[in-house]
Amino acid sequence: MRYALTIIMLIVAALAVVMLTGTGRREADFRFISRGGVQTLDPAQMSYMQDIQVAQTLWEGLTRLHPRTCEPIEGVAYMPPEISEDGRRYLFTLRPEARWSNGDPVTAADFLRGWRRAIEPGTADVYAELITNHVTGATAYADWRNAWVEVLGVIRLRQRSSPIKAESLAKALRGQAGGVLTQVLDQVIPEPLPAVQDPFWQTCVVRLEQAQADWKALGDHLLDKHIAEMESRFSQVGIRMLDDHRIEVHLQRPTPFILDLTAFSTYMPVHESIELLRERYEDRPLSDTGIWAYDPQWTKPRYRRHGYTGLITNGPYMLTEWVFKQNLRYEANPFYWDQASVRSQVIESFEVEYQNAGFLLYEQGLVDMMLDLAMDYTPELVRQGREGRRDDIHSVPSFGTFYLTFNCRPLLNDGHPNPVADPRVRRALSLAIDRQAIVDHVVRLDNPVATTFVPRGQIPGYRSPAGLSYDPERARRELADAGYPEGRGLPVVEYLYNTGSNQEGVAQALKRMWERELGVRVELVGKETKAYSEDKTEHRFTISRGGWFGDYMDPTTFLDLYQSENGHNSAGYDDPRFDALLGEAAREPDPRKRLDLLSEAERQMVEEGVPMAPIFVYVMVYTWRPNVVGVYPNPRAQFPTQYIGVEREKYAAPDRRQSVR
Repeated sequence: MRYALTIIMLIVAALAVVMLTGTGRREADFRFISRGGVQTLDPAQMSYMQDIQVAQTLWEGLTRLHPRTCEPIEGVAYMPPEISEDGRRYLFTLRPEARWSNGDPVTAADFLRGWRRAIEPGTADVYAELITNHVTGATAYADWRNAWVEVLGVIRLRQRSSPIKAESLAKALRGQAGGVLTQVLDQVIPEPLPAVQDPFWQTCVVRLEQAQADWKALGDHLLDKHIAEMESRFSQVGIRMLDDHRIEVHLQRPTPFILDLTAFSTYMPVHESIELLRERYEDRPLSDTGIWAYDPQWTKPRYRRHGYTGLITNGPYMLTEWVFKQNLRYEANPFYWDQASVRSQVIESFEVEYQNAGFLLYEQGLVDMMLDLAMDYTPELVRQGREGRRDDIHSVPSFGTFYLTFNCRPLLNDGHPNPVADPRVRRALSLAIDRQAIVDHVVRLDNPVATTFVPRGQIPGYRSPAGLSYDPERARRELADAGYPEGRGLPVVEYLYNTGSNQEGVAQALKRMWERELGVRVELVGKETKAYSEDKTEHRFTISRGGWFGDYMDPTTFLDLYQSENGHNSAGYDDPRFDALLGEAAREPDPRKRLDLLSEAERQMVEEGVPMAPIFVYVMVYTWRPNVVGVYPNPRAQFPTQYIGVEREKYAAPDRRQSVR
């Protein structure tokens, strides 16, 4: 304990030196500690909350979110857009005064560039689906591109005489890619491939190894052919640049939340200067495997190469300093169209590995705000705020749910039978959880108990199903019906979780409840965040901790996660009834009927199929000084920095050294 405190004090001292060291530059008007370390500043690849916070500071989409209500309001585009009668065509007109931080006008081409990067292999990431799921032709284009990238990758492996394994080939060449490879192999070795699935990939490997081909020439030929076809293929995607200030979007179906999405990081524009850093293969606009690739340093404000002059953004601020894992410094964009909304001219955010160290910096008056207090004594701080002993602690129920994900596949990764593959076992485990006890005695932040995935009461007009509440008697019946009376015969159940942030306390509580109520043997597997995330992605778990914050105000931001083809579906949940309800809702033009279909889909998921067990709604705890203005707590955890300022003459930090003891 003494060693840990020493480490924390050393961190505080080091950060204090960074914050107080004079460099001749202007002192920041507003300083805050961010939610966590920045993972990326590429808007096409952002998925973490702290990264998205940065995106809202540096970029601006066609729309932005109102700081109080989180409703979409005008951004670069005027509101409202022109909408077709069937709700599938949106015409956005860009304001001519919108400018990049170097003074260039923001054009429709910049949005086209940003959106295309978000779905192109090489720059696309998990949130590409926010475009491919909604814009016409986007899925077909992305699938076609990805198939060819995989096939070109195999050709380049053969060119380098690298070994190719059937298992790797089968994993890489799913869907279209398998058909493309078949066509390529038939050109090289005109021999029909067997239709049987099992030997298919091994046969491909043999043919690849035996073929006497000029693999470089073949790869280059296929790449050139692919490049020649790219633009005609992309022209079928429903994004049209009509002129410099008009962009037309065609949707697969009416999408009530599209204006919410156009404020999201995935939909941000990108300045044309990035093309100076496009990586090319022998003067081709793609890599040798067909991906769009850029120098990853393009997001650095002081990066200079090939005429590049550093990161250019179009939001209220521009980035002037980024010290990795330490701090980011922002200065007001002098060309931003809405200057009246910008309260602070200079902002600094700091990354602190240990929350205790961050809170000490706040208590010492070195920062004005701290996002996401997740310390052992946070419940005590919340209690002090509730009792009126502190006026700077704020707890807000969020648009996010803490839940458990069940592996729904018949077999575990090690080939053993999956003990929770049976939905009756999953229902039993969910019914045996005393959620109120976890909230009251473990988390202790006044979290609302959750029996649904979509946070109850937060989406206007959405009627949440009942879900499964604590019912140990029914839980025991479900387990017995599955063939495991009092847990007998059920293999040991593993629970995977990430260490830290009181996750151990929740894990221990779940273990006690399942053992007490069901006789189930439970093994807890705690891992640091990176290893935990990798295990979830690779399905190396039986039950896993999960957490999700909605990206837009619609039930689908939660429910789509368990659609069978969704990239976030780590559970491997595949229920045709659930998928059909989501599909029917997507096609339903009547808003009331659509929400009712989604409610039925959620009922089926949380009460019958049970690929997940909701536990509680997240409560976000923040601290900011009373002289900080322009902060409006909301369930979306949105804090647009342009509205935040500090009235320093009105407040001096009190001495609270005894407040949490």
